[in-house]
Amino acid sequence: MGRLALRALPMAMLLIAAAGPFASGRSKSSDAASSAPAAPEIKLSVTPHHGFRPLTVTLTAHLGGVASDDEQFCHVGVEWESRTPDGLTVTSKEDPKCLHPPEQIRVQTVFTKVTTITRPGAYIYRLILHRRDGETVISNTQEVRVLDNL
Repeated sequence: MGRLALRALPMAMLLIAAAGPFASGRSKSSDAASSAPAAPEIKLSVTPHHGFRPLTVTLTAHLGGVASDDEQFCHVGVEWESRTPDGLTVTSKEDPKCLHPPEQIRVQTVFTKVTTITRPGAYIYRLILHRRDGETVISNTQEVRVLDNL
């Protein structure tokens, strides 16, 4: 082997060693991410999505990615937000407080609201949860179309 090849050999070995996790199609960071807990998320659904007025709809949100004893989600503040066809944003908010000992924490994972819409148009709904530390978790939006029955 020539001198140039001998000098390049340590560099080639270093590159092969560094590529090790990538050569298998997996990286150390993806392994760490798959073992890390999921981030909290809320998935909102609505039934029905459209109908004639007055229309009664049920909004249901499922909270995931949270341990059942996570004190940050113990009795979260619940804020239902809707945008009306006129562009107004209407909210209803509950701010319950956690009053029991830490060993009795039980996180609520399903939130439901039933509302009746009397005016025609498109309404947009979402749910915002306020954790004890002040952070928020915001759901996806759902649209409801209310038709005039004239």
